[in-house]
Amino acid sequence: MSPNAALTLDSLADTIDFVRATMQAHPERDALAMQQAILQGKRRRWPVMGINHLADPEDTWVPTNELELPRVKVGDPAEQVVARRMIGMLEPLKMLNPVTTAFGLGRGTGTLITWFGIPLNPEAQDTPAHTVTMRQLLDQPAPDPLHGGMMPQLREEIELYKALTPDAFKIALPDMQGPFNLVASMLGSEAMVAMIETPDDFAAIMTRVTDLWLAVRRQLVEWIGPERMTPEAARYARIAECSVNMVSPAMYRQHVLAHDARIVAAHEGVHIHPCSGPHVFKATLASLPNVIGTEAGYIAKTAAGAISVEEALSIIGDRPIALHIGQELPVGTEEAFIRADLERYWDHPRLCFSYTGMHWRKRHRPMIRDLHRRLDDWWAERYG
Repeated sequence: MSPNAALTLDSLADTIDFVRATMQAHPERDALAMQQAILQGKRRRWPVMGINHLADPEDTWVPTNELELPRVKVGDPAEQVVARRMIGMLEPLKMLNPVTTAFGLGRGTGTLITWFGIPLNPEAQDTPAHTVTMRQLLDQPAPDPLHGGMMPQLREEIELYKALTPDAFKIALPDMQGPFNLVASMLGSEAMVAMIETPDDFAAIMTRVTDLWLAVRRQLVEWIGPERMTPEAARYARIAECSVNMVSPAMYRQHVLAHDARIVAAHEGVHIHPCSGPHVFKATLASLPNVIGTEAGYIAKTAAGAISVEEALSIIGDRPIALHIGQELPVGTEEAFIRADLERYWDHPRLCFSYTGMHWRKRHRPMIRDLHRRLDDWWAERYG
């Protein structure tokens, strides 16, 4: 990858051409192609894996001799915004990581919270600025899925991307989280108590949140259109179950499962984010039909432990379920650790790979790229 420090793109058309040419030159980093292969159970030519260092705000080391992306200087303000976002899609190439040529929507995990009138805190990754009580949520009118929260802004963004860019650039759904994650983030610890002390009220607010979840997703999918959906979102809904790690499997089945099941029933399949929790992984896989994707891998600091890749694969068995591996790397044996996962691909083609060295910082970036190249070469010899 040659540096592009001197290159300035002065039109959106040039930016589109540049991103297209860059991805044509680097098909080994195409995350959308990987998604498609995994969904179809097809073997792929490249691992398309992510290897990262920890993002530490106190890490002020300035990388040098890295791929430099072009500057964007487009006269039209709207086109300037779109062009910059397109160049931003290529940022992972600096670390040889997968590139997703899709425009993201929303404001992270807090996106759907805005429908309930709770402001987000941008200094805390757009999480709720404060919690409310369940009584406050129940006393207010049910949120308007089509006009409330961020919906007007999301529609404007979708229309902008569709008007200015070709269909090859997809539009990714915002992070919808899941009904219980949303309730827990709005209520805090009261969510854990309410399901026991006031189960009827808890069920009512879970139903209200699930109603909103389904209506918002349905409308966004309609606005985006099938030609602009990412392969994964076009096939299944994604439910994040992080907060389920704080309750027992029995409480999940009694108080949360029915609401997840409504989401599954409305879609072809579901991808579960268990947040590494073993009991969440097992309970969702055993209780929900049409699970076509889930996640596993070692994470050191979790609420309820972490399910290993080996155990996850033994539970999945021969079912056509994609397993997204996300692991923290051990100190000193990083390469062997990753290679052990890559070996599993021989028997399990629906795997994808992502790793973080919690002990690595920006100064380790050249070493990480070298590691990445060695593993890519190993994959080519093993599977290419």
